[in-house]
Amino acid sequence: MQMLSTAVSVLVLMAYAVPGFLFVRTRALSASQIPPFSKVLLYACQPCLQFYAFQTADCTPELLGRMGLFFLFCTGLQLLMLLAMTCALRFRLKEACRRACAIGGVFGNVGFLGIPLLQALLPEEIVPEAVALSAVFSLSMNLIAWTCGLFLLTGEKRHIRARALLANPSMLTFYVAFPLFLLHLRLPAVALDAVTLLGRMSTPVCMIVLGMRLACTPFRRIVCDGYAWLACAGKLLVMPLLAWVGTAFLPLPPVFCATLFLLGCCPTASVTQNLAELFLPPEATEARSTAADAILLSNLLCIFTIPLLSPLLGV
Repeated sequence: MQMLSTAVSVLVLMAYAVPGFLFVRTRALSASQIPPFSKVLLYACQPCLQFYAFQTADCTPELLGRMGLFFLFCTGLQLLMLLAMTCALRFRLKEACRRACAIGGVFGNVGFLGIPLLQALLPEEIVPEAVALSAVFSLSMNLIAWTCGLFLLTGEKRHIRARALLANPSMLTFYVAFPLFLLHLRLPAVALDAVTLLGRMSTPVCMIVLGMRLACTPFRRIVCDGYAWLACAGKLLVMPLLAWVGTAFLPLPPVFCATLFLLGCCPTASVTQNLAELFLPPEATEARSTAADAILLSNLLCIFTIPLLSPLLGV
């Protein structure tokens, strides 16, 4: 029963991709219009989603302690996965495709898809705390992506820039949202409603963009990309299982374990492709394709992997 209800919840989330797919296939929209949608997602919806995450729960010493511990766990999990993906590729990371595969197996869509997943699968009474923990995971992921992830992708330290690390949309939102969270300050109702609405738009907009990308990409290329399959194996199977093993036998609250596990189940994040587009040389077209294929393939496969692993949820 749990597998079936989980499968239905994931399918409902993925159904948002259908309009984007149909718009492109019927030529109502074109591939050139994907970047504007992505900018709305990155610069409007994502900050509001993070702000919403911090506004859902009341700051207590107990929750603050859990958030600090959760930051350590999710950071350790991602660094361990980076090491595991590197070892799985036998350290032969000179080729850009292998590098893109390595980071594609680590960074997950813990915001746009992760928060709706938590809201759909966890008991209502623990959702606010789980959403607050997801904001911590998102912060950790961005910090690692712009440092270790970028270094692994390019092999060059010069690409690691403090400005990109400290001034990206995720961090700028954190500078505002976290102090308000600590001080128990809420936005006025009208402003909070607007932020919440924009934040909740993240999943539909993200899935519409995904559908548009699917319509523009030959399906045969996606399923024949061996590196994309390796990234999906790491992201959709190894990472959630590591999260489960790392918390199952420790005296941790159920919300802590369930949140880390579910966020570990999320498909590859778009930050993988963003880094590849921004920092790989122009000739690395295959690596950029691998990053895009890992995102598309993992979103398709998570329809099956999340329900398959859902019995481990334990709540």
